[in-house]
Amino acid sequence: MPACAGSLRLLADETRLRLLHLLEHEPLTVAELTAVLDLGQSSISGHLAKLKQAGLVHDVAEGSAHRYRLRDDAPETLRLAWAAARQLSQNDPAIGADQRSLERHRAATGQDWVARVAGQLHREYAPGRTWDSLAHAFAAAGRFGRCCDIGAGDGALAGLLASASTNLTCIDPSPAMIAAGRSRCSEAGLGNVTWIEAAGERLPLKDASQDTVLLLQSLQYVEAPQDVLRECGRVLAPHGRLLLLTLAEHDHDEAARYGHRHRGFRDADLRAWLKPWCAKPRLVHLPPEARAPRFQSILLTADKP
Repeated sequence: MPACAGSLRLLADETRLRLLHLLEHEPLTVAELTAVLDLGQSSISGHLAKLKQAGLVHDVAEGSAHRYRLRDDAPETLRLAWAAARQLSQNDPAIGADQRSLERHRAATGQDWVARVAGQLHREYAPGRTWDSLAHAFAAAGRFGRCCDIGAGDGALAGLLASASTNLTCIDPSPAMIAAGRSRCSEAGLGNVTWIEAAGERLPLKDASQDTVLLLQSLQYVEAPQDVLRECGRVLAPHGRLLLLTLAEHDHDEAARYGHRHRGFRDADLRAWLKPWCAKPRLVHLPPEARAPRFQSILLTADKP
């Protein structure tokens, strides 16, 4: 009950409701919110601090300022409470007036959307510019040849990968995943995809039979990652490439709920495990995820001589 009461108190304040409605429209700085709402900066900052502490908004540094936005990973009960409060308040005259004030502010400052997001475009939504559509675009330009996806899961990426492969072999140790993947590919009419139930440590593939091997966020699930990477080198043809996407070493307990056997990996270990067949893998740390607890991924490519 205390948690419920706290959420209700948080959303019962008129100013905080007005802030949330504006931030739902677009991310804004304290200075912009102050100008739009015609309230004192200290008042705006105080309300934002409470919303941030509750986990409903977060801020991203932008030069000397901070731009606030709604969190997409807020606690479920708080998100539901905000959804209810939003529905109850969205037709309030003050909310409509704030939106018009925001439009006037943008017109007065001469900033259109393109100018506002310059330098921050990677954090902003733009119609059609989603990671899903970009992934399809890059895959269409790719050439994977004979491709093996280790830990393919239920085939969510099979359609994307099959179009760039002469033939695609999806391997997973889970019978349920294999069944779901076969069904998905059958429904999609993907005739160049083969499904095999097997562990990554013992790939049922001939030596030098693959042009590309993929490990896309699956290495943390295997029992012996060193053995899996050795197998990747065995099945890769000369000049073949391993594409590995996995988690960097971390201490987040949340990983256990997803069945991970390993809490990410160290760069040194990955390089050592690949050394028998690739002396110089290329390794890049990607930015931490915006969603808590902010897992960080490693992108590694290794070419077989």
